[in-house]
Amino acid sequence: MSFDSVIGQKEAVEILQDEIEKNRISHAYLFSAKKGSGKTKLAFEFAKASFCEESKVDSCGSCLNCRKMDHQNHPDFKTISILEGKTAISIDQIRELKKEIAYKPYDSDHKIYIIEPAEKMTKQAANSLLKTLEEPPSFVTIILLTEDSGKLLPTIVSRCQQIKLSSVSQQKIKDLLLAEGLNQEQAAIISKTAAGSPGRALDIIKIDDYFEHRQEIYDFLKDIKSKNTIEIFKITEKVVSLLKSGFPCFNLLSDWYRDIMLIKQDYLDAVINKDYLEDLKIMAEKLSLQNIIRSLELITESEEYIERNIREELSLEVLFFKLRQPDQE
Repeated sequence: MSFDSVIGQKEAVEILQDEIEKNRISHAYLFSAKKGSGKTKLAFEFAKASFCEESKVDSCGSCLNCRKMDHQNHPDFKTISILEGKTAISIDQIRELKKEIAYKPYDSDHKIYIIEPAEKMTKQAANSLLKTLEEPPSFVTIILLTEDSGKLLPTIVSRCQQIKLSSVSQQKIKDLLLAEGLNQEQAAIISKTAAGSPGRALDIIKIDDYFEHRQEIYDFLKDIKSKNTIEIFKITEKVVSLLKSGFPCFNLLSDWYRDIMLIKQDYLDAVINKDYLEDLKIMAEKLSLQNIIRSLELITESEEYIERNIREELSLEVLFFKLRQPDQE
């Protein structure tokens, strides 16, 4: 693998290659982009290219340093992330990082550390890292990866060279999915659902029976007005099961009502679920814009409730009953 494996981030790649070629790699970078945009991949390929013994601006894939990176055992490269069972990157992890960077590199002339997700550092950890960013060793580069730079301390952001990744075009994601073996219709649907994130698209196609589950949820939604209590309990049971397996149920629910809103406002080209276009048009005729907005709010509220450990069954039952009649509380 090399920079060629990073999809749709040509500008960012060119900036980093120029840094390597001119031997002016910064002491700290901040890569910001939404989940699945390729920032983790880009950071890894940047580190690998900087260590490469053969190529000036990319990784050769065959030298000793490249092989060590591929086998994840390069002594001068490390990723700091949230430990299993924890919810944040702790100050102890940053203290350990500070101890490590005090030692000179083993196999290269520099060391690279990736911190992801940087916005999940505790306040104490962030303040501790700030001191390192203020006076970093000359041979160390720290790469912070974040979905939202606004959640980081402004003083940390100011000490990093910022690399903002762009959303990847639907066509590039569609081409990627076609190469993975999807048919035209499936690739078109998922490339829109992915919302500029190739990582999200690839995650979706790994889900067993994705299109079958999607059909079951959407067949329920298109006739939700006529669904009785037993049918609502059944779809709730189904969605709870899917959520536990990591299925993106709330993304599907939101996409459905956003499509209805787009149709309501005559933005047909932007509709994601075009295989349900006629059903969506019927719902758009029946629902007011206020009803659609309320439905989207209800979906967001339900997801937040579940994230706060409110019972999934209860939250989803309430959601579906309210979606059946969004104009009533």
